[in-house]
Amino acid sequence: MNQARLAGVFVIVIAIIVMAQCASLIPPSVKLESIITPVVPDGDDKYTMEEDGAISYNLEGLKISVKPMTDEKLNKMFPDISYQKEASTNPYTYGNWIDLDLGYTPNRFTVFLVKVFNYAQPKVNLEPLNSVLTTDRGSRLFPYAREQKDSPGNERNFESYYERIKGSSGVERNRFEQRLGIVRQTLFTEGQIFKGDKKEGFIVFDPLDETVKEVKLEIRDFILKYDSNNWPQQKIDIFFPFKRELKKIVEKK
Repeated sequence: MNQARLAGVFVIVIAIIVMAQCASLIPPSVKLESIITPVVPDGDDKYTMEEDGAISYNLEGLKISVKPMTDEKLNKMFPDISYQKEASTNPYTYGNWIDLDLGYTPNRFTVFLVKVFNYAQPKVNLEPLNSVLTTDRGSRLFPYAREQKDSPGNERNFESYYERIKGSSGVERNRFEQRLGIVRQTLFTEGQIFKGDKKEGFIVFDPLDETVKEVKLEIRDFILKYDSNNWPQQKIDIFFPFKRELKKIVEKK
């Protein structure tokens, strides 16, 4: 083998070694999943577990169902926009972006899918902004409204949240509008639910502290009945307890 050919082989071998070393330095994809699981209160037959992991509260002619949503489930709902790293525009998660300071993908929010099935009541109403999420650490979290006008004096709304991190470029404006468009379609909003109708959407809170192990979703002032003047006549508070576990899921590349 002449010197030129030997030198060429040497260069190829070195290149392969360098590429292998670089590949080994690529960090694995790590997700921090907040696993929230319903707990059926002892001795209360109004609560039932659903096959999809939701917990339901049942009254005569009425069912309210609450399902905790993991980031994985939320990403799979919007696959086309959730796996673009920094450019991911899923409004409820960070997609597959990794915070290099933390070494994993953090939770952006705490999300519950809420469904109301009105089988027999003339009309009922769930006002999501009356909800509260309490934790075993003594915290009380309040839900996000859709836009600024929906929460006067309260910065806890998606419009303000994404306005603060929006860049000035046209691409950033498009991402902002895409996120808000999804929120407008999927967030649970106030409105009467008439007999035979169903309504569903997300109720969203800030992410939970890593030390939280139990939470309780309080749906307050659920309107069961209206009087002849369309004023609320009967209200109830409904509580949904959950246990919570934090898992780091490593996805090797």
